[in-house]
Amino acid sequence: MDALMPSLPVLKRIPDAILRLSSQEVRQIFPEPCLIELEGASSETVFLSVLLHGNETTGFSVLQRLARWLRDHRLPRNLLIFVGNVHAAEAGLRHLTDQPDFNRIWNGGSTPEHALAQSVLTELRTCDLFAAIDIHNNTGRNPLYGCINSLAPQFLHLAALFSPTLVYFRNPPSVISMALSKLCPAVTVEAGRPGEPAGIERAFDVVHDTLHLSRFRTAGHDRELTVYRTVGRMEIEPGWRIGFSPSSDAPLRFPAEMDSWNFSPKQAGMHWADIARAGRPLRVLDEQRRDLTDQFFTYEDGALVLSRDATPSMITLETAIIQDDCFGYLMEQIDLVSQHGIRADI
Repeated sequence: MDALMPSLPVLKRIPDAILRLSSQEVRQIFPEPCLIELEGASSETVFLSVLLHGNETTGFSVLQRLARWLRDHRLPRNLLIFVGNVHAAEAGLRHLTDQPDFNRIWNGGSTPEHALAQSVLTELRTCDLFAAIDIHNNTGRNPLYGCINSLAPQFLHLAALFSPTLVYFRNPPSVISMALSKLCPAVTVEAGRPGEPAGIERAFDVVHDTLHLSRFRTAGHDRELTVYRTVGRMEIEPGWRIGFSPSSDAPLRFPAEMDSWNFSPKQAGMHWADIARAGRPLRVLDEQRRDLTDQFFTYEDGALVLSRDATPSMITLETAIIQDDCFGYLMEQIDLVSQHGIRADI
């Protein structure tokens, strides 16, 4: 890959060849990150981003389904698609070692990838944006859920087209959805683990339903929602080796299959991890990266113990993800005034 990010190519159709390719063959049709502009009956535009993380392949599968659907249907709205980190997708990685994370480049920076992100945002500002959808996968076990950066009714409506389980967050500020939320209702679709049919089906459906939605509700919702707020991001201090079984000799040992805890409320006093050497290996940080660790955990005789009720999410067992990004998040449930749900007005 060149040191300088190439200019952003713009395609006018999804190549038919996508139907016979795997995500790791993506560069046969998209050699570099690109935009795909598809004209619809309305000038309003739905924005879709896929493969910001190269090993999160549900977005690629959705593109394949769109290509099939477009053979017999006309788009009711314009659809603008950003195909992101194709080099990492080719390698089956979240991102390459010499790259920044493509979902951490959207609030400015000095790398070619940051410049690429600004090019995408510049293009979006010229559009009559109706909604934006960013498709992702999890590495650990989680339900299908949507992430939003605003609790405005339009954001709730859009996200609930995908799932009644929602997460409201404002950290990290460099994700694409934070930038998009300043332009239109936006949702990050967390479609389970890569390749899971249910996640692919629901991700395609939310794109389809958003394209056909006549309008967003401006008040209330017609479907019972469970909305969480992220209160802390769990990070592991550098230099700590991690294990996920009692037999591990790692100095920081978490329970086996800990990703099964995701979206399951945990009570104060719960044993969280064993620590076999001196130190404080886990930190909890808020949106401003203020340290909240002492509000959530205590260190007791070689154990890390939860000191207040919390619901974990996005806990992963993959060491590379933990070191590159984070271990997971801690959440609390938000009580919405009107628990009536949202249906697409198609």
